Amino acid sequence: MKKGTILFIWIAGFIQIQFYSFGQETSDKQSNLNFFLDCWECDFVFVRQELKFVSFVRDPKLADVHILSSSQRTGSGGERFFLNFIGLNTFKGQDYEYEYLAGQSETQDEIRHGLLKVIKVGILQYYSQTDFFGRISIDLKDNEKMTATEIVSDPWNKWVFSIEAGSDLRKEKSQDEFSLNTELRIQKVTEEWKARIEGEYNLDNENYYDDGKKIKNRQTDSEISGNYIKSLSPKWSAGVFGEYNSSTYLNIKNAYSVDAGIEYNIFPWDISNRKVFVFRYLAGISNHDYKEVTIYDKLNETLYYEALQLDLEIIQPWGRVETRLEGRHYFHDFSKSRLILDSQVSIRLTRNLSVFSEVEYQLVHDQLYLPKGNASLEDVLLRRRKMATNYELGFEFGFQFTFGSIYNNIVNERF
Repeated sequence: MKKGTILFIWIAGFIQIQFYSFGQETSDKQSNLNFFLDCWECDFVFVRQELKFVSFVRDPKLADVHILSSSQRTGSGGERFFLNFIGLNTFKGQDYEYEYLAGQSETQDEIRHGLLKVIKVGILQYYSQTDFFGRISIDLKDNEKMTATEIVSDPWNKWVFSIEAGSDLRKEKSQDEFSLNTELRIQKVTEEWKARIEGEYNLDNENYYDDGKKIKNRQTDSEISGNYIKSLSPKWSAGVFGEYNSSTYLNIKNAYSVDAGIEYNIFPWDISNRKVFVFRYLAGISNHDYKEVTIYDKLNETLYYEALQLDLEIIQPWGRVETRLEGRHYFHDFSKSRLILDSQVSIRLTRNLSVFSEVEYQLVHDQLYLPKGNASLEDVLLRRRKMATNYELGFEFGFQFTFGSIYNNIVNERF
């Protein structure tokens, strides 16, 4: 696969493609190329408005080129987009991959313009093989008129700091509510290693009034976590993790944990934008101070645990699969365990029909934090405390059926 890397965050260049109508149709059928845009992040209406001469079809089986996108978060809090141009029919085997790097502060409008530039570059590879190429003008320049040595300057040495804070206030005659949410993130990401420190504090305060009676519900959650991940080889990685948390909902006054892990990716990480199949093993120790005595008559305990995780992510022209399977248990009692399955699948079955589903299922046998005694009706209704359960399940399924014209170039946004 031929690969081109477009780093628009460094070079704020642009490629302008214009269509000049000659008042006649070409007799070369290959000039009329069909493209299928399989890009969740792209503004499709905007792309069609800017590229009116490009024929976008709604069925990949009718396309000459399939444009498939995926994305990953970057160490600076931005996002790296990958656009794969997959040649079909007479262009089979002519595949290209481009990247667009969006900074953390970029707006949606800036991102859609950046993705449009990548699309323009990609379609040129195919139009250059037809007589349509003579009807396109290309203008390439650097908007900021910078030299190559002036482009890269990073006084922060790749360290990124982010602070978020927000509150919500609602009030009416029978109830009022106030919430506060804060979050701090510090991270650095390189090819060899990455480090991250994250902290957050959430407060929810609710009051309900009924015949002069006031019912209070106050819940707080605090969490501080940090990790250091080292790249050992193209497929192996290792990491150390630490965490502190406190939660009124989970009956946790203070909890500290430290664990270490190793992971193996069947596919090299340099193709992780399309395929990931990871095996992870983690083991660690945690200490818990509880607000109330637990169902096991504990106010404090130290626990040892291990976990095995499998992550699968596949992004292909036929659809997308994201699945995580995790099993964990405590060493003092192997029956105190949890099994988690979280899967999202979207598959195109035919030219007109696609199906999608999402399932999250947990087998729960590790609720050591549950407070002793029965929960009051207010605790249940106001969700003041976590209730005992041996499973949690969420499921979604649907389909999409499309028929009609295969071309969808025209944009009409009236009303």
